[in-house]
Amino acid sequence: MSADKQNIQELIALIERNKYARGDTWVNKPDNAKEVESDDDDDDDNDDEYEDDDDYSKVRLLIFATEGPFTESLFPMLDHYEFDYAVTDVPEKAIDIVMNNPHIRHVMIDLDRPTSPAKGTNIFADLRTLNPGIVIYYCTNKPMTMDSRNLQTKGAKLLQKPILRKTLELFVLENFQH
Repeated sequence: MSADKQNIQELIALIERNKYARGDTWVNKPDNAKEVESDDDDDDDNDDEYEDDDDYSKVRLLIFATEGPFTESLFPMLDHYEFDYAVTDVPEKAIDIVMNNPHIRHVMIDLDRPTSPAKGTNIFADLRTLNPGIVIYYCTNKPMTMDSRNLQTKGAKLLQKPILRKTLELFVLENFQH
């Protein structure tokens, strides 16, 4: 198959996956996904939307990402696998979850907008300082940026966007199918 035909096939697969993903929003995630609400507003009302004593005992992967195309395509693919994950875009909450649940050994950080690349970089540094053994994956469509290269030299692993189904399958098999 020529390179052009292969690129077209991959593009068609990506479009189909995104069509499927649009039906599954941030709020309507499946039962096995645990959502942690964002506190972008400084309202006190928002603090009541999640409890600090949530049970993360079954969570095996923490995802730091803001709602957007990345999460809309990632969640349906992750839901085909038999493990729990938590999602947040609040840096303090992400660090709190990982520190209070040492069984969470894997963190996925979105480095592209609408998630803040600076927050992602800071979370990486904080988590590595607090737990040098944690495995952190950064997701970006720009792997040659200074932030991306900096994270990679410090030990983070790249999952280049768009994350294809086969890439995610390999990620899950290597890390969660023991």
